[in-house]
Amino acid sequence: MSPQISNPEIDELYRAARKAGAIGGKLSGAGGGGFMMFYCAFEKKHEVAETLKKMGCAISDFSFDFHGLQTWRVSEALPSS
Repeated sequence: MSPQISNPEIDELYRAARKAGAIGGKLSGAGGGGFMMFYCAFEKKHEVAETLKKMGCAISDFSFDFHGLQTWRVSEALPSS
């Protein structure tokens, strides 16, 4: 575990989210970019989001997919005969 994974700003965001009702959090990404994700009870998610917005964070909704990665290919339509 590198001591460079976090910094005082990230630590403060984590503390504020926990105080607002988050159960825990996870950093994802590297090189000065990425996401900080939080797990919280459904009824607390709006409080956690509002707290983080007030601290200058951008909130992104996401969900888990139980079907795994899915891709598709798009091609130009063939001319009709």
